Amino acid sequence: MNGATQSPVPLPTEQLRVGMTLPFTLLDAAGRTLLAKGQRIEDEQQLRLLKERRQVFVPFEESELAVKVMMTGLLELDRRGAAIKDLDRYVRLDGDTAPEAEPLRGTVPEQCAEVAARLRRLLAAIEQGALAPSDAPARWQRLWWDIEQLVAHDALADTTVLVLTYRVCISPADYSVLHALQCAVLARLLAPVLRLGDAEARALVLATASMNVAMLRLQDALAQQTAPPSPAQRAQIDAHAAEGVKLLRAAGIDDPLWLEAVRLHHAPLPPGVALAQRSPAQRLAHVMQVLDRYTASMSPRASRPGRTAKDAARTAILFRTGGTQDEVGLALVQRLGMYPPGTFVRLKGGSWPWCCAVAPVPRRRWRPWWSTARASRWAAPSWSTPRARITR
Repeated sequence: MNGATQSPVPLPTEQLRVGMTLPFTLLDAAGRTLLAKGQRIEDEQQLRLLKERRQVFVPFEESELAVKVMMTGLLELDRRGAAIKDLDRYVRLDGDTAPEAEPLRGTVPEQCAEVAARLRRLLAAIEQGALAPSDAPARWQRLWWDIEQLVAHDALADTTVLVLTYRVCISPADYSVLHALQCAVLARLLAPVLRLGDAEARALVLATASMNVAMLRLQDALAQQTAPPSPAQRAQIDAHAAEGVKLLRAAGIDDPLWLEAVRLHHAPLPPGVALAQRSPAQRLAHVMQVLDRYTASMSPRASRPGRTAKDAARTAILFRTGGTQDEVGLALVQRLGMYPPGTFVRLKGGSWPWCCAVAPVPRRRWRPWWSTARASRWAAPSWSTPRARITR
């Protein structure tokens, strides 16, 4: 060593996100400090300015963690046989590389069951105050990566929607976690359609998955209950958004957009306001409200049957609009179709075929595909049944 100053270590910007606390100082190409170690990336504008540089640097003396993260990403890249251009997908600057490295296995129903079980354990730990704040980032990052895998391409996304929608449409069992996962998956599918940024998309998905963390057991009880909610149950319902924020904070969640979206997910928002004109938190909360109402309306309860897919679509499109069409509801129906995968269509002959996938057709953007087998509402479908296009 000759005592000369070592060059800073370059880092990609793609994995920087809003709310991230930096474990090292970020420098520009000239060596000037952009953000000091321990500072947070506070908002979308700050994140955009960093990403516009395409590359930032870490001081050599602070680079041990950076090198470790980069090497872990390279090892994962090699294990998967991916191209070097995809390195940024496997580099996690917030220390969450390990959860992302484990792919889901098995059939799509098995994968959905695995993710649902993992989500239930996570939400239960938060509800009971048993999740250490130091464990929270990795657990939530794993959930994000699981959902990314479930919707990795259109055909897989359709199958995931089919599995989750079928599950919640045939029985109220395990309603709380299946509802949360179904809404989170739909949120991930809608995020690019609604032109949400990366940070907003992530906050939306995780807020949707955790919005009812303060009433998990109550949700499951109400799904099986024939009587109206008692005064005590009604009080818990009314308080669950604020209580959920408290539980998430106690579990180490400090993303202000995520927390504010959870707080507002049942709040009366100004009607008739375009999504782009709302504040970021109100924008996410409005999407959550539409998804919550749409999916809940199709789910049966012990006290009532689920509504038809067509009625649920109408509810989403006219959600609190005073008769005008809601852009989130329209985007949802445009993406899923009037009869989303996993729902049933009653034919004139009295049979109940179930929709298998969404297929684009000329002049009408979406039409469902349905199984030619007769499907009872309470019978498990065969995953290999032939498909035929609905004609009218």
